[in-house]
Amino acid sequence: MSLEVQGCSGGYGDIQVLRDVSVATSSGTITVVLGRNGAGKTSLLSAIAGLLPTVSSGSITLDGVDLRRMTPYDRIAGGLAFVQEGKRVFHRRSVEENLVIGGQTLPHPLFGLRRGAQIKAAIEQAYERFPMLAERRNTPAGKMSGGQQQMLAIAQALMPGPKALMLDEPSAGLAPAIAADVFALVDRLKGDGLAVLLVEQVVEQALAIADEVIVLEGGRVVARGHVSAFDDAAVVRDLYLGRHERMTERPPGP
Repeated sequence: MSLEVQGCSGGYGDIQVLRDVSVATSSGTITVVLGRNGAGKTSLLSAIAGLLPTVSSGSITLDGVDLRRMTPYDRIAGGLAFVQEGKRVFHRRSVEENLVIGGQTLPHPLFGLRRGAQIKAAIEQAYERFPMLAERRNTPAGKMSGGQQQMLAIAQALMPGPKALMLDEPSAGLAPAIAADVFALVDRLKGDGLAVLLVEQVVEQALAIADEVIVLEGGRVVARGHVSAFDDAAVVRDLYLGRHERMTERPPGP
């Protein structure tokens, strides 16, 4: 299973923010997208999810299926999950109600299984994966901590049983210890066989769980390669001090 973007260009009306971007991730792999603010990272995820107003060229496929012809809802139903930045949960709804909402894009039941039973089974799986959510199943999401809300947002996105998961800066606004828990969770999801596309600003922790890395600058890919070719100090220096012109396609390190 793979999520692949080839030669994607697009933006907001006449404002182009992505320029011939290609990126891929596959089952059991984390591809990390790095870059300074305004580099096009969120726009790339939005294009894949069907939320970018204009995609003028390129292909976006999930397991060989063309996503560009699908609505955002159909992309989710087809196996794509997207956790947007900002812990976007329904604050007045309980944890369990949030999970039920996430389960509405589950594939239609087979062999006579009722829809309610299918959603219930997915909720129980979510509670096994996130025990702290089980303890708070009746708690309004807005009364939980930021880290708990982020876990709920991820659990909600996983309800339909996606093939690929995209996360936009899941550590944003979290205390370091809580952010570490989020990164550990993402690493476990990779172990479960998900294809993960991760946008992050916390470079060191992102690289610690990454398999592949791409670097965006000005809406273009300026570097890509296996994580072994990217040491943390070099990435910070070259990216965030504006020296990306020295970065090229990097083969795996020794």
